[in-house]
Amino acid sequence: MTVFIMKLFFRFLASWVGLVSGPGRAVVGAAEVAAQRFSQSVTTEAKQRLGLAQLSTEQWADLDRAVAAFQRGETGMAVERALQAMTQKTAERVETAEKKVQVAEQEIAAEAAAARATPRQKPAAPSGVAGAREVFKKKTTEAPAGRFTAKIAGPFHGWSGGTYFPLENGQVWKQTGTESSEWPLVAAAEVAIYPSGNGYWRLSYQGEWITVKRVQ
Repeated sequence: MTVFIMKLFFRFLASWVGLVSGPGRAVVGAAEVAAQRFSQSVTTEAKQRLGLAQLSTEQWADLDRAVAAFQRGETGMAVERALQAMTQKTAERVETAEKKVQVAEQEIAAEAAAARATPRQKPAAPSGVAGAREVFKKKTTEAPAGRFTAKIAGPFHGWSGGTYFPLENGQVWKQTGTESSEWPLVAAAEVAIYPSGNGYWRLSYQGEWITVKRVQ
């Protein structure tokens, strides 16, 4: 509580004492005055006007003790003790809050440092059937950049229109035209696939070629 508020408080206190022991009434005895708490006699409007509305229960208890001492004639020492007690409690609350904030900041900083110090682990390569699927998927998604050769997966005996050509590298190509050409049955026949000048792809085998497109 600031000195200004304390001055307002004691001005109000003086008027309050005047009401308690005003003209036409005998001065209230010390025991009777002590029994009547100052905090219970202050209206809500007065609390707002004097800046006392935000006081805690402990601070109101300190004020009640200060008022009781004031009424007993212990003005100077009572005010000093009350002011010191309230100032100390306020300082303790502020210090406690600052320590909590400091601890929280230290924890956040420690977590951030630990995250920076921990190396990122690369995901483990899939194994077994899952690994084979990943390899096959990778191969089938790699688009050919230019001419390459590959072997037919399984038997090969030519083409007859719309023929599919599964390759050992995982790709699958399909004949786009209806041309027909037959050869003796060959296992793992090696074919060449390359882009044409007009933007299409060709599959060539032993000097003959057809137009194809990749389907997988």
